[in-house]
Amino acid sequence: MRIVKKNGFVLAVIFALALVQGCGGGGGDTAPAESASSRTNEGWALFESGDYEGAIEKFERAIVLDPTYAGAYSGLGWSYARLDTLSKSLDNFGMAIAGSKTSGVLVDSYAGSAPVYRDLDTRPSHFDSAAVYASNALSLDRRYVFEYDGDFDWHDLHLIMAQSYFALNDYTSANARVDSLGGNVQDPGSPTFIEDLADEIERLETVYGS
Repeated sequence: MRIVKKNGFVLAVIFALALVQGCGGGGGDTAPAESASSRTNEGWALFESGDYEGAIEKFERAIVLDPTYAGAYSGLGWSYARLDTLSKSLDNFGMAIAGSKTSGVLVDSYAGSAPVYRDLDTRPSHFDSAAVYASNALSLDRRYVFEYDGDFDWHDLHLIMAQSYFALNDYTSANARVDSLGGNVQDPGSPTFIEDLADEIERLETVYGS
């Protein structure tokens, strides 16, 4: 009986050690789980470095992992905009806006859409959309600064509105945007009002141009 008890104890210890080693040994070699969030963060890091094509690959991988992840669509919108692939940019901003669950993604997508619509072509509907999206962004954050490129901020949005209103022959609204930027407000009664307003908007472009 004593031998049986001894052998039973030894077997129990060996079994317990095996369990401990199975749970802990090699755990450090396990790679972190891939997620839409982690891939999106990697995409933004590449975006900030100027590698827009690399950023697109990360954002697209994030969408494969989670087709509803609005932040990745916003990242694609900004990246395609920087590559002047404007139609794809707007498609992805649209997906981000439709699926956004956070104000941060929403304001970034509105803000990013504004210059894309302005630059898409000269159709009045696109200048109108540029002004609307810039206004939407400012309604969410009146002192907006793009997190991943601080050179793009609320000044650019007011400038886009001034440019778009001028293109739409809405000179009163364009003049109001000049005022919002602290520019030289022009006299509507002046015979050279339109020319003067165009010159002032052009001057502001050299200061805040996007």
